[in-house]
Amino acid sequence: MRHNIWFMEGLSSQRDIIHHIKNDLHVQQLNITVYASHRHQRNEILSLADAAFIEPADDNQRLEFILSTQEKYAIQAIHTGRHAQWFESHRQAIEACGVRLTTGASNRDQLALADDKAAFAEAMQHLSLPVVPSIRVDSAAALREQIASQPFAGAPLCIKPVNGIYGMGFWQFDDSLSPMAAFTHPDHRRVNTALYLQALEATETFSPLVLMPYLPGPEYSVDILAEKGQVLAAVARRKEGALQHLEQGGAAYELAVACASAMGADGLVNVQTRHDAQGQPLLLEINMRPSGGIGYTALSGVNLPALFALRQLDLIDHSQILAATQRFHATSVRALTQAVSYSPALTNRLI
Repeated sequence: MRHNIWFMEGLSSQRDIIHHIKNDLHVQQLNITVYASHRHQRNEILSLADAAFIEPADDNQRLEFILSTQEKYAIQAIHTGRHAQWFESHRQAIEACGVRLTTGASNRDQLALADDKAAFAEAMQHLSLPVVPSIRVDSAAALREQIASQPFAGAPLCIKPVNGIYGMGFWQFDDSLSPMAAFTHPDHRRVNTALYLQALEATETFSPLVLMPYLPGPEYSVDILAEKGQVLAAVARRKEGALQHLEQGGAAYELAVACASAMGADGLVNVQTRHDAQGQPLLLEINMRPSGGIGYTALSGVNLPALFALRQLDLIDHSQILAATQRFHATSVRALTQAVSYSPALTNRLI
């Protein structure tokens, strides 16, 4: 019997997820076919799958495309990394044909809460989970007033959008910097406060922001395999400069697991924490999707993407996942820039 899983359009980790599933010896022995699709001609991603599709650009055609593809190729499980709200609103229609859908959550409210960093912080605080203090800011004038009031006992401040991914829009305020520092060293993510406020006040449209204390760290990124709020496996990455140290325990790890459980996470998700000045981890955010660095976790001996695929296809149970996590070994990794060959044509394209 063949087992078919389909990874629809995702973020940067879609390629690594497919790669680590295909390279897992257990997966290879179980006659699993990996399908992949994207709206764009992302051949460097799609070429790794056994078979590939190009998704319709029009959202109105998506449901019909999914249902017809599922029926034609007997797809048993679908994972999406993007458009999760759309998929949740169509979950009943998609799962009616017998497919198992994974969006990172079980309903739209969970996704919306994770996407709103201010609301997420409030919800975690209500659950008594330690979280970074956060103030929602709805105007440039309000931000100027908040900064002047020196919130968080005068701790250094940082800012980021209420909604966003990949750390886009994150800045640490530093009045010791020259106005040019943000332009000459943008990767440092530090900006003169007056310059930031001046730019913000000159903007015609305003998107809500979150003002927070800047924490000294270290920062943890915890990749998690969960099933309707039950965490089945996890690997923590402690980030220190260019290195990431893979761990499977500790306060940050346990806090991330508690957060994923509280949020009803379902599938491959990621929780980020950062240590405060007292060395205690605080929640930063949860992403109800795989992280960009989820592929690193396989270097610890725990292949989360492969475990996810096997579980979605009902080829392993919870006890077998637990046994697989015992293969974990602590290690340190460093991300390197790598080029891959890009073929202008997909030899595995079906649609």
